[in-house]
Amino acid sequence: MMNSDRSLRSQTNLGRASPSLSAIKHENLANRPSSPLVNSRLSAIRESDNQKSDWSAKSFSEDDTKYHRIVFQRCADFMKEDVITNRDKFIQALHYVGCDLPKTTIDRLWLSNDEEISFKTFQRILNDEKPIDERTLEEAFETLYNKDRKQDWNAIDYDRFRTDMLQKGDTFTEEEFNKLRYLLGTESGKVDVKKLTKAITQNKNTCREKIIIEKKEKRKDEIERALSPRPNSPKMGSNNLHIIIPTSKIKPSIPAKARTAQIKGAFFCEYYDSPNDALYFSIAYSFEIKRPTPVWAIVEPTLSRYHKDSLFKNLDIRILLYEKLPHSDKRRLIDISSLRWGSKTCLESEELPKGSYELVPITLGGVLRPRTREVNERGKIKTLRKTNKGKDFSMTHDYRQALEYVFDVFDLDDNKQLDRNEYNLWTLRITGEEISDQDWLSVRESVNLDVDENVSKEKFLKLNDYEVQQPETTEQDLWIGLNSVGFNYAMELDMMCPFQLTVHVNESDIRLKPTSFIELNEIRGSLIQFLKDKSDRIQLKNPSVHCFHYQDDYGSILFVQNKYSSNIRISIETTKSTNTASSLPIGGRKPPVIHIRQGTSQIIWFAHRLDTNQTMELDATVQLQ
Repeated sequence: MMNSDRSLRSQTNLGRASPSLSAIKHENLANRPSSPLVNSRLSAIRESDNQKSDWSAKSFSEDDTKYHRIVFQRCADFMKEDVITNRDKFIQALHYVGCDLPKTTIDRLWLSNDEEISFKTFQRILNDEKPIDERTLEEAFETLYNKDRKQDWNAIDYDRFRTDMLQKGDTFTEEEFNKLRYLLGTESGKVDVKKLTKAITQNKNTCREKIIIEKKEKRKDEIERALSPRPNSPKMGSNNLHIIIPTSKIKPSIPAKARTAQIKGAFFCEYYDSPNDALYFSIAYSFEIKRPTPVWAIVEPTLSRYHKDSLFKNLDIRILLYEKLPHSDKRRLIDISSLRWGSKTCLESEELPKGSYELVPITLGGVLRPRTREVNERGKIKTLRKTNKGKDFSMTHDYRQALEYVFDVFDLDDNKQLDRNEYNLWTLRITGEEISDQDWLSVRESVNLDVDENVSKEKFLKLNDYEVQQPETTEQDLWIGLNSVGFNYAMELDMMCPFQLTVHVNESDIRLKPTSFIELNEIRGSLIQFLKDKSDRIQLKNPSVHCFHYQDDYGSILFVQNKYSSNIRISIETTKSTNTASSLPIGGRKPPVIHIRQGTSQIIWFAHRLDTNQTMELDATVQLQ
């Protein structure tokens, strides 16, 4: 399936308590990044704890100390393995051990330790925190819901529980809440406290088990590497790559009488805990061909005054062409763009038969990158709402202009209106949820839309102004939406770049329809399979590790298939780089090392020419460790 089933979450809705574990594991509940129950309730739980007697310091068991060490090493600085130097990693380490501190406490601990947390300090912090067990949770819920539980000391009111969950930032849908109600509920429709606290505790234990298993797997890999040949050994699998892509003046030859269709789109970059785990999103477009015709598809990035980095004009873009298989929901990759001149990327496909197709423009991380820690932690330079004389609120001029630009980005057909599909894409970016029939009806009623009328820019601003005017809305609430579409706190676009897609065909009618967001990882498998037969095989000493290199006028793609009996590591050392942008860091002090699990394939790099008027050169050594 090409349609993404991954929820796009804004920063405040991302659960970080466990690595890819939902709060309650059950086959009827989707594994999704909602905030785990334990984190949503801990602030309130502490309020009840403060009313109880002081808790004496504890001593950790040997197993606890070992687990704390594993978690600490997992989050420690790559270069300084004995300290955590990243604030987000510090918070993540606390969450892994079930410790969720208020922001003010974290700020105090972080600053008082000079933004470096040693393992000794980490243990001391954990020692000062009261452990969360089932009995503690039961007492906390008893305190929080004592009025609701006068009649039933084993259950709490479901509606209030759900309201509190939503207020704490959880993003369960109505359907998922009903599943929670079924799993944790009583016959009278209340939430069973014992089931709830047991589920929270089980989630904490499951997280611990998962991290320990991953540590054992890593240790197994280290032992296997210790028994394998050293890097300097002649038995070691390595190879040198010398890549030269000369200047090119090739342009597509498009007939003057060809029919043209245009539509807009955008590339988005986002990440959760670490910039190293960045995700890239684009929009897919479907179209139909009524009779055989060649197809030319051209994508060009469109920069605005919000883009401060001029490199965006040289954005690395590939266009993938999929054929929709008849009587099936499957798609088959049949072509990839290989031409580039100036800032334009072109896919030129020979005569295609009658049928249904899909175009997927993708960017690969050579230019559009996750923002640095320094930029991400920069204070807010712009304000989004102001207080008027009557103590009511309105949006600032800067915020209004930014929203006007966002409207233009999602107005894909450029008709000065957002239809339901376009409005849905906007909603997906800022909330992670598809807009329901009821939601769409509510939107239409809020701004008095006629039956066939769509959302104009004026009414789009009016909808956003409703949120600004609410007394409970905070400045951070408003920033969540802008952050989700790529703005940083300086109101610069550094994680989003719009583009223009133009398609030419030799027939009278073609209509491009945006279908869904596509995440780059969704198409990696089909891309590798498509490129494998068109690539040069790089011979490594281990015959079970297959390394391939694909090169065309646009750039270079290196990928590896691991058919070995265990996990492997590939290191890439770059010795020369001219006029090159790559998704893999170039020129660092240490060669990047890529871990590839047994039985999986992975793209090592996408590299492309920054300037088409200059030659691209890239020398690198691929080494199997």
